[in-house]
Amino acid sequence: MKTYKLERKLEDKKGVPPFLITNYLKVPTSYYQDYITYSKFDNTNDNVHLELTKFKGGNLILRDYHRWALGRPDAYCIVGSQKYNSSLSKLDLPEYRFYDAEIDVKGQKHKYYVLHFIQEYLQDIDYKKSQFVETLLLEKNSVTKVCEIGEIKSAKHYHQLNKKLVEDMKYLQPKIIYFRPEINYDVWGLRGQIIISERAKRQIEKDQITGVEMINLKDTEMFKDLEVIFSNPDYGK
Repeated sequence: MKTYKLERKLEDKKGVPPFLITNYLKVPTSYYQDYITYSKFDNTNDNVHLELTKFKGGNLILRDYHRWALGRPDAYCIVGSQKYNSSLSKLDLPEYRFYDAEIDVKGQKHKYYVLHFIQEYLQDIDYKKSQFVETLLLEKNSVTKVCEIGEIKSAKHYHQLNKKLVEDMKYLQPKIIYFRPEINYDVWGLRGQIIISERAKRQIEKDQITGVEMINLKDTEMFKDLEVIFSNPDYGK
């Protein structure tokens, strides 16, 4: 079953989609970076305040999905319309929360949502079947060692080895990710990127969600050599 990287569409029939930024008239630009993170949910009941802007050309036309650029929190999150929110709610998600959001477009407020999920793939994989490689930090395609399948024993073992490797300007990255049978996420995170299943791709296409690009992992530079295996036979169906 294929997996895809979720991306902002670069251009559609309406032109180049604009970007979202944190509305600095409501909150400081870095406000959400302190509250919405990879490890915790924000307990505030206040709306997430955003503004639509364009860096170069294009029109301020809302899509179902927009990339949150300036002020984006350090977390896995998706800003979407009610329609996109409904589409995502039909899928198998990791631990998550939806925040109410408002997008300011030339002074007019529009109701949107922020899906924030917490998931660490290193906690969800079967290490006996997974494989990692050592690479140089600042160079592309610079594998210095291919570890044996099962050589990395656990997430703790991974972090212990990686801490030592960073001192030599190296790091561990996955070559084969083999998820445990109980893991069946349609939306999940990997190295700061949002990954979706074939089922999620079909749902997004069925619901005609605008602003979304879904790229086969094998067609990306970052993940072209990565093999992702879900042992659950129902994954992505």
